[in-house]
Amino acid sequence: MKILLTGVTGFIGHHLAERLVNDGHEVFAIIRPTSKIDELSENLRRNVKFYAYDKDNTILDIVTDLCAKDRRPDVVYHLATNYLNAHKFDDIPNLIRSNITFGTELVDAIVTNNVYNLVNVGGFFQHFNDAEYNPVNLYAATKEAFGMRGGIVKYYVEVRDLKCIELHLFDTYGADDKRGKILGLLKKISESGETLKMSPGEQLIDIVYIDDVIEAFLLAGKMLAASEYDNCGIYGVSSTNPVSLREVVKIFEKVAGKKLAIEWGGRPYRTREIMVPWKSYKLLPGWSPKIPLEEGIKKFLGV
Repeated sequence: MKILLTGVTGFIGHHLAERLVNDGHEVFAIIRPTSKIDELSENLRRNVKFYAYDKDNTILDIVTDLCAKDRRPDVVYHLATNYLNAHKFDDIPNLIRSNITFGTELVDAIVTNNVYNLVNVGGFFQHFNDAEYNPVNLYAATKEAFGMRGGIVKYYVEVRDLKCIELHLFDTYGADDKRGKILGLLKKISESGETLKMSPGEQLIDIVYIDDVIEAFLLAGKMLAASEYDNCGIYGVSSTNPVSLREVVKIFEKVAGKKLAIEWGGRPYRTREIMVPWKSYKLLPGWSPKIPLEEGIKKFLGV
C-alpha cells in the first residue's frame, strides 16, 4: 500500500514507519522544515519519502502533488501532535496550530484529492473519570476538538465522506523510548542510584508495549484499505490490565534485580491526577495486547 504519515519523528511514528517500510509499503511523510529526520534510522532515511511543508509548499500542495504522480495514499496515519501535560498562556497558539489547524489542513487536503481513509489518534486524557469526554488538560481538549466524536473530523465524516478509525492511546513504552516517561525515570535512577520523589503511588497505570501499539495501527489501516467501514469508530489501545504505580516499580525492580530509591509521597498527586484510567473503551475488533508488563520491561531494559 501507499501510506501517508505525519509524526514520523515521534516515538510511535518512527516505530510505525519502520514496520510499514519493512512490510513493503511505500511510505510518504509530511514533516516540518525543522524536523530532525537525521535522527531517524538509516532504514527510514533511505526508504521514506519526506515532504516538508511551509507557506510556500502547503499540505494541500504536497497531497495534490502525490496524487498527481500516482502516489495517491491508500491510508493516512495522523500521529503528529504537540503534547503538554500543563500549558502556559504562551503555549496556546502552538497547541491550536499543531493539534487542530494542522490536522484540519491535512484532512481537507486529502478529501479534496479523493483520499478518504484516515487513522487518527486520541488518548485516555480525554476521558477523565471514565467519561465519554472530560479533558484532563488543554492538550486533551484540543485533541477532542479535532477528533471524530464531535470535533472537526466529525464534520469531514458526515459531510465529506471521510472514513476514520480513531485510536485512543494509553501510556506507551519501548526499548528506545527517550521521552522521559515513568520507565525511563526508573531506568535512570537504577543506573545512578539517586532518589526519585514520587506521589503516594496508588494511581493505576495502563501501559502498552510499542509492538502491541503498532499492531493496532496496522490493523486499523488494513481495515480501512479493505473498505471495512463498519469498523470505523473510536477504540482504546489498552493493556486491559492496569496496575498501580507501586506495582509497576515492583515489577521493574524484579526485572532489574535491584531495589530503587523511591520516596513515596515525596510529591503530591497532580491536579486532576487520573487514579483509575478510562475503562469504558472498546478494543479494535481482532486486536488484543500480547506483551505483558514484565516481558515488556525486559525488552525495555534489554535483559
